[in-house]
Amino acid sequence: MANHMREANMLLSDEKIRALIEGGVLERANEHNVGPVSYDLTTDYFSAGDGRLSNVRLMPGDSVFVAAKEVVSLPDDLAARVLLRNSRIRQGLSLDAPLYFPGHRTVVFFRITNVCADEIDLDCAKGIAQIVFERVEGPVERPYEGEFSEELDFRGMGSYSDVYDEEIKKLERKADEIKGIEQRMYERVLALMAIFAAIFTLVNVNAGALSQGGGTIVVVNLVVIGGFSVLVGLIAWLLRPGEKRWLYTPLAVGIVCFIAALACSAAGLG
Repeated sequence: MANHMREANMLLSDEKIRALIEGGVLERANEHNVGPVSYDLTTDYFSAGDGRLSNVRLMPGDSVFVAAKEVVSLPDDLAARVLLRNSRIRQGLSLDAPLYFPGHRTVVFFRITNVCADEIDLDCAKGIAQIVFERVEGPVERPYEGEFSEELDFRGMGSYSDVYDEEIKKLERKADEIKGIEQRMYERVLALMAIFAAIFTLVNVNAGALSQGGGTIVVVNLVVIGGFSVLVGLIAWLLRPGEKRWLYTPLAVGIVCFIAALACSAAGLG
């Protein structure tokens, strides 16, 4: 049983790969690209947005999707993997690719990323990746019928809105909650700063007024309170532009204080 398991998970040899080419499992293939247990893929184009490029320059951290010329048309007992060539690993590239399931027919696509500190120039003339084939133990009841079946032209990132719709909504709600918390923190910090500034100003103004006889205390206090009320209203308007009450209430308090200060000054309290 153990020997059977090991045989089932072995990579197919060059002889078997040539048989796959002859049988149409690996289409558009060149037998000269067959290695001991792999096939060297030929780059057809690099996908950048909606365009196809024959060469590309990857800056550190950049990624690009690569389309091979070859097409896999896997039977129900065969899977395939795409691996980065040793020379490309040493160059500073990394590769991401799916496991191609039994029943999947597609052009071979993969993504490469520059993980080194230098820029890397790539073109279609030099190979990047290789594909290996594995025999699947036992029959597959449900061969691949996913979104990317029969993908002979690159379709981009794909659409998973139906599958992940609820998860996306949860993330959006969490993002809104975080934004709300952040906004409330800003509001409280600014409000505390305004309160401390108002208290400090009132203490200094009152101390100065008392030293001068205290005749202007009422008027000055009303002006200071009115000024800080207007400041609070402007802060609220910046942070909550859609909620008018946060603007109108402090402004109303400020206007009342200014009117009272004028009245007191006219009455001779100042």
